[in-house]
Amino acid sequence: MDHSGNTHDAAVASGGKCPIDHSAPAPQTVVPSTALPVVEMPRMRQLLSIWARPEPFLKSCRAKYGSRFRVTIIPGIRIHVISAPEDVKQMFFAPRDVLHTGSSNGPIEKWTGQNGLAWLDEDAHTTRRRSVMPSFRGDALKRVEQAVTQLAKETVASWPRNQVVSVHPHAHRYTTKVILEVLFGEHRPSCEDEMFEEVMKMLDFNSRPASMKMFHRMPPWRVKLLRLIRPNGVNEFLTRRERVYRTLDTAIEERARSGAPGDDLLGVMLGITNADGSKPSRLEMRDEIMTQFLAGTETTASAICWALEFLTRHPHVVERLRAEIEEGSSDEYLTAVVNEVLRLGPPIQQIVPREVVKPIEIGGVRYESGDRLWASAYLLNRDEHNYPEPDEFRPERFLGVKPASHTWIPFGGGHTRCLGDRIAFVELKATLTEILTTCDVERADAAAQLAHSRTVVNIPKGGARMVFRPRKVTAVSAAG
Repeated sequence: MDHSGNTHDAAVASGGKCPIDHSAPAPQTVVPSTALPVVEMPRMRQLLSIWARPEPFLKSCRAKYGSRFRVTIIPGIRIHVISAPEDVKQMFFAPRDVLHTGSSNGPIEKWTGQNGLAWLDEDAHTTRRRSVMPSFRGDALKRVEQAVTQLAKETVASWPRNQVVSVHPHAHRYTTKVILEVLFGEHRPSCEDEMFEEVMKMLDFNSRPASMKMFHRMPPWRVKLLRLIRPNGVNEFLTRRERVYRTLDTAIEERARSGAPGDDLLGVMLGITNADGSKPSRLEMRDEIMTQFLAGTETTASAICWALEFLTRHPHVVERLRAEIEEGSSDEYLTAVVNEVLRLGPPIQQIVPREVVKPIEIGGVRYESGDRLWASAYLLNRDEHNYPEPDEFRPERFLGVKPASHTWIPFGGGHTRCLGDRIAFVELKATLTEILTTCDVERADAAAQLAHSRTVVNIPKGGARMVFRPRKVTAVSAAG
């Protein structure tokens, strides 16, 4: 039986009886992971499907194979896609020494290096996470919230009016400016402007298929050959990355020399003393900052694009949002809208895989060392057993309801849940409030836009092409 319930549904729909007696104790048979279905498609076609058409690919796999299936996108590595809530919940609660995430971050190593939080597991991960947490919570969060509000006003005001624009590049610049606030606070490096521009150009590489290649693990001669093929963008990326590294080295040196304390990420890391009396290395600081330039900007920029993709197809939601904003006593509906945007369009449709380092049983399946568990936020969030009418944009489903940690996973989950989740929420709320208050937004493309890969995230194809028109405020609204 498909654990998503498809067999049961089919039997009931046809007037038949479910083949399983649910009143009897469930059988305790444990099957090996090798018995799970394997996607019957050539490896390169699977890769291209995940890159160019992830939604149809995932839906077709779920329909054919159920809630668990294996993709063969990396030779020699068994990657199992899972999407049943209980499977995801058990994965999140697995002991830290059983499932690791660091080894699954190879594709993004070219940005993050191997010394940041994304690469750490077990005690090293716990210690680092606890150490840098103050830069994402408490007073630091309040400081960032104030900066976000002002940045949202300035950013949305600068967007072109009365012409078709791709929202993503503008949203990405905004989220990168927010991350600079998280990273440096009031102690901005002298090279901030240069750093910002080089980071933006470096991250343009994410839109190229070559960004999926792990060329950072290739021998130098192969990398040299790749750099000669200029259309693939590898040479441009590596050149920009070296410039970003140089500006970061300058920023770290300036701050260390000044001795200025702070609750920003760099200030917090400079203040860390490890149990053995050592300090984080400059390389660790650089890798942690580079991780934020990638993970802390791409995800929220994607969410802003998805928000406009959905809102422009649901004007009644826009009107209700505007009414709440103008009334000003609550943001309950805005919160529900953001929750629904992140459910229907999770920026990371497949969260970071977990590598099995010790055998584990999840949902009656025994996974062996070397297996990878790849939880699908897209399939989980679009499952009718979790959400009635799952493909419909209905923020009302989250009014008075807090999203469950194992059926709504845009920020991952467990002990590796995204540190910047609260900041992302603040950014999304501030941006949508500013857009809806000052603009009328029109779609450039009438048809709904499918997801398109940008390496670490998925964005609407075309980057959410919109027209922003100055909003005409009615006399009633103006008087209010």
